[in-house]
Amino acid sequence: MRTALTASVLALCASVPALSQSPPDSLLLRPTRYDLNVQLDLERQRMEATVRLRLRNDNQVPVRTASLLLYRLLDVRSVRDPSGAPRAFGQRVAAFEDFAKLQANHVVVPLTPALAPGEEVTLDLQYGGHVLGYAETGMLYIRDRIDTTYAMLRMDTFAYPQPGYPSDAVNSRRGLPVYDYTATITVPATHTVANGGALVERRADGTTVSYVYRSVKPSWRMDFAVARFKILRDGDLTVFHLPADSTGATRILGAMTRTLALYTRWFGPLRGKAPFAVIEIPDGWGSQADVTSILQAAAAFQDARRESELYHEISHLWNAANAEAPAPRWEEGLATFLEDVTADSLSGTVSTDSSAMRVARWLAGRVPRDSALRTVPPADYGKRAMTGHSYWVGSLMFYGLYRLVGHDVFRRIIGEYYRRHEAGGGSSADFVQVAKEVSATDLTAFFDEWLFSTRWNARVLEARHPADLYQRSRR
Repeated sequence: MRTALTASVLALCASVPALSQSPPDSLLLRPTRYDLNVQLDLERQRMEATVRLRLRNDNQVPVRTASLLLYRLLDVRSVRDPSGAPRAFGQRVAAFEDFAKLQANHVVVPLTPALAPGEEVTLDLQYGGHVLGYAETGMLYIRDRIDTTYAMLRMDTFAYPQPGYPSDAVNSRRGLPVYDYTATITVPATHTVANGGALVERRADGTTVSYVYRSVKPSWRMDFAVARFKILRDGDLTVFHLPADSTGATRILGAMTRTLALYTRWFGPLRGKAPFAVIEIPDGWGSQADVTSILQAAAAFQDARRESELYHEISHLWNAANAEAPAPRWEEGLATFLEDVTADSLSGTVSTDSSAMRVARWLAGRVPRDSALRTVPPADYGKRAMTGHSYWVGSLMFYGLYRLVGHDVFRRIIGEYYRRHEAGGGSSADFVQVAKEVSATDLTAFFDEWLFSTRWNARVLEARHPADLYQRSRR
C-alpha cells in the first residue's frame, strides 16, 4: 500500500475516504478542461508533471470526493486549489476489481463542501515517476514508455489523471467524456513532440524544447508521442513519421489529401480550420484515433491496404458532437461503413455489398450467444456500455440507409446533419429528423428497426443477399 497526504493538512486525514471502496459510477465527475505541463527526462526514463484539472458534477446529487486514476508508477506529490491552498488527498496502488492484473494509482480528493449538481471544481496536481506500459496485463499493445528511442503518453496508461475507479465496469458505464486541453511538453532538443492539436508555440531553451499544443475541438483523449520525427505537411494535414519511413509517409499524406477532398465534395466544406495528423508509432503499440489525429502503426507506412483506416478517421471530421450522455456512438458505424464506400470511390473496387454481408454473417453468429444484442436497441448502447457494437451494427444501419435513399441523398443527409448540429451538438433523434426531412423515402420503419429496437436481429439472421438487410422492412 502507498498513502500520501500533504503535510499541512494531516489533520484532515479522517476525511479521506477508504481507497478500497468504489462508490457508484453515478458519482464520477466529468473532466471539462486539462492544462498539462510535462517535463520528460528521456535518459532517466522519468517524467515530472503538473496539471490543472477542471471537473464538473453532471450527477443529480452532490459529490463529496473526486476519484482519479494515474499510472501505477506515478506518485502525486501535492493537490492544491488554484489559489495555492493545499488539499487533503489519498493515493494507493489498487488492482481493478474486475481485472486483477491491471493496477493503477487510485487518488481520492475530498471535496468540502460537497460539489453540487452542475458545479465545477478545479484541482492542481503535481506528480511524477515512470511509465512502463501494461503489457503484463495481456493488453499487449500498451507498451507506452519514456525513453530516447520512442516515448508515449496517452490515456491508455493513465499518464495524466483521469476521473475513474479501479473497475472496468464502473468506468465503461460513464461513457467517454470530452474536454478541451492545453499541453506543454518539454523534451530534449533532439526530439519532437507529436499531437493532434494545434501547435501554439515551440520554445527552445538551450538543450531542451517545449511544444505547446491546444485542442482544436473537444477531445476524449490526449496522445503525445516523442521521437526523432520527420514532418510532412499539406495545408492542415500533417504526418509525423520516423526517418526510415519517408516513402510511406508521402503516400499516406497523399491519401489524406484525396480523402479530405472527396468528403468535402460529398458532405460540404468543414467549418473553420480542420487540422488532422497521422502520428507513426512502433508496430505492436496499437493504432488509435482521436477527433483530429491517428496513431498509426509503422506497418501501415509500408502497406497501402491499410489506407481504409485513414478514411474512417478523417470522416469523423464531419461528425457533430453528440449531445447524448453517454452517447451510443453510432458515428463509429458511419465511419466504418464509409471505409468501404470511400475505397470503392477512390480505387474503383466494388466491396460495399460484400463487406456488409461479411458483417451481417459475423453478427448472425454473435446474436444467439449475446443476450444484450437481442434486448438492447442500438440507440441505448451508450447507456449499457455496449458502444463496441456500434461499429458493426451501426455500419449495417448506414449501409441500409445508403441503399434505400441512394448516394446523392445519403451524402446530403450526412452533410445537412453536420451543418445543423456541428456547433451545438445533436442526438440520435436529431439525426433521424434530418434524414426524414432530406429523403423522400419514408424512413420511419427503417430507423425503428435498426436504431430504436432489436428487430435488426432478424435481418442479419435471415439475410442471404445484401438487399435482405434493408428491403421489405418488418414492423
